[in-house]
Amino acid sequence: MYPALLIARQFINKGIAEGRPLTPMKLQKLIYMAHGLHLARHEKPLIAEQVQAWSYGPVIPDVYTRFKRFGNNPITTPIPTNDWDEELDRQAQDSINFAWDIAKDYNAIQLSNWTHVEGSPWYQSVSRNGDGTIEQEPIDNELIKDYFTEIIRRDVGE
Repeated sequence: MYPALLIARQFINKGIAEGRPLTPMKLQKLIYMAHGLHLARHEKPLIAEQVQAWSYGPVIPDVYTRFKRFGNNPITTPIPTNDWDEELDRQAQDSINFAWDIAKDYNAIQLSNWTHVEGSPWYQSVSRNGDGTIEQEPIDNELIKDYFTEIIRRDVGE
């Protein structure tokens, strides 16, 4: 397992290098997707932190806190490699690349909408208050793993 901020660095730098800088919301969804794919393919978490169900979908609070200052704007400054100086193993890098290849052409709202579909881990984990607001609840890794395993089986054919 890796710190989510280390995975964030990979996606931010990849986005900048390819001329596709990421908004904080898209970054959240890419990390979530890479984590889900990693759970499904390797049966172990990619990130150490627990994903939470927030109003706009799955969120990793540490990543949210670090990049919220960008709002809806893209993150255009690369993250130096000396920040979170840890090497990723091949499986982790493959999960990041797999998520990137699947989702790089979608915007943050499209990815957020995808995370909200009925039956998704977010949908199963979200808790609404009496006034309709959403509580910030953890999303169980088993739910994420099962969901992404089914997606891979159905859509990717792995």
